Amino acid sequence: MAKKEEGFEKRLARLKEIVEALERGDLPLEQGVALYKEGLTLARACGKQLEAARNEVKVAGEGALRDFNVPEDGNGDDDQA
Repeated sequence: MAKKEEGFEKRLARLKEIVEALERGDLPLEQGVALYKEGLTLARACGKQLEAARNEVKVAGEGALRDFNVPEDGNGDDDQA
């Protein structure tokens, strides 16, 4: 999972660089448009990663990740022993 976090952090850092460059307003039009498009791609990728992380946390928080307990008799029906 560390690889995903590194990817997210790198994307976010690049997105911040792009925003700062666009906010300065000193870029030629073509370069500004190219950076804008790159920023949109990065923002979407970061959003998808955040949504996936949010879903993982939600599943864990709701208790959907539980231990699988098998009865000792192995049949799963405690009343018919």
